[in-house]
Amino acid sequence: MKNIKLDFIFTKKFLFFLVIVVAFVVFFHRLGEAPLSGDGIGYGQIAKEMTITGDYLTPYHDGVPLFYTSKPPLIYWMMSFSGKILGFSNFSVKLPIAFLSFLSIIVLFMFISKYYNYTTAFFASIILIFTQQYLHHGRSVVTDGPFALFFMLALICFYTASNEKKSLYYYLMSFFIGLSIMTKQASGLLIYFVILGYLILSKDKSALKNIHFYLSFLLVPIIVLPWHIEMYKRFGDDFIKEYFYSTVNNVQGWGSGWSDDKVNYAVSANEYNFFNEWYVYLQLLVNNYWPWLPFLIYGVYRKLRKTKDIILNDKRTDIFVLCWALVPLIIFQIASKKNGNYLNILYPAFAVISGEVLNSFSQKVVQKIIKILVVISIVASILFISFPIVSKSIDAQKLADPIKLIPVVNTIDKNEKIVIRKEDNFVFSSMFLFYADKGNITLTDEEFEAKISEDKKHYFASYKDTFMKDILKKYENKIKLLAETEKTILFTN
Repeated sequence: MKNIKLDFIFTKKFLFFLVIVVAFVVFFHRLGEAPLSGDGIGYGQIAKEMTITGDYLTPYHDGVPLFYTSKPPLIYWMMSFSGKILGFSNFSVKLPIAFLSFLSIIVLFMFISKYYNYTTAFFASIILIFTQQYLHHGRSVVTDGPFALFFMLALICFYTASNEKKSLYYYLMSFFIGLSIMTKQASGLLIYFVILGYLILSKDKSALKNIHFYLSFLLVPIIVLPWHIEMYKRFGDDFIKEYFYSTVNNVQGWGSGWSDDKVNYAVSANEYNFFNEWYVYLQLLVNNYWPWLPFLIYGVYRKLRKTKDIILNDKRTDIFVLCWALVPLIIFQIASKKNGNYLNILYPAFAVISGEVLNSFSQKVVQKIIKILVVISIVASILFISFPIVSKSIDAQKLADPIKLIPVVNTIDKNEKIVIRKEDNFVFSSMFLFYADKGNITLTDEEFEAKISEDKKHYFASYKDTFMKDILKKYENKIKLLAETEKTILFTN
């Protein structure tokens, strides 16, 4: 029996096709199975209200302008567009995020193919696809997935413009910087620091001598300012107070807020993924970046050891990737508060560095690695299609239990509102609004208990924490259970 020829699997076309198929499966399959969660349910509701009201500028939440999320409207616009076409559901709201994250894999493959080689591009793409945190953000309603793509595109456009003397790409660079800022506000400015690091370390000063590099900067305020100016015109200092206050305080961790704020800023730091310890990012990588971590560590070590040679010999692509990987990380590390989500923009650069290590072995070993990753990728894709692995292990599950209340909530008269506690406000109110079109009344714990004591009938929902358990015991003769899950309760007085 003749041996089956497998040479085709080493071709660029096959590897690129495989990357596209695997990325498509991983980012889109069972996308709507897990409920929206955390901030995502709030963002989804804002997008829904934009579509209902026809006001695509103001982020409304339950009819009230809401800016304390500090998010510009680009993510809301994308979800509104998808929801208007497909109807608002888990899938339609997640779809734009998943599509942009899927697109980021293709962009990375094309960039690395051009400036390194297609085998390194294959390794880097597969590594990025199966990077746990990157995949999580790519399937969640958060700004980190789209921001990672716009961040990548801005840097790639800059590098293309300076390396290939194509001035048009400077304008594309600024265009994507504008989109980055309109996605994640001031975090988009990090792109300038990466570019500055590259200009300092490389001998490529062509950008500094090109008038289009400077003129392109004008495109950023053209993209960013109109919405911000319009919001200031409409809401004045209230907009500044909520929108920028969160941003400033997010640098130091979640702030304590003003007394008249609708959100309770005095929440635990851990709930918002803020930490103080210097080793947070290292710990996150150690916990989540397997099996790629050894290749990343060795790749960074090898590049840093050769930094002098890289700079002296003006190995521009290496300098560019190093700046992409390390400049933001250094800035994140300097900040007194650490946020694990910030790593998302670094994973493409980490994937390149790790992919270079895999491609540095002999041709025979590289081919064996390609065969192994091809088999693993195909098997993983089949498993992902056959079983809810991603939707159960990668997608956020915060609302998996509370959402069980929705069928009963849907039976309540549409004019009735659900009384909830202030600490549950953003998540609970968004969940009831998004899935059941049910408004809410948000109260402090003291007000919540007083409401139960009233003779007038009300509907209540809460997590079953210590406070709620005491309430259930204290008012056991007055409370009528309507629905109960492992973690939540819905009742009437």
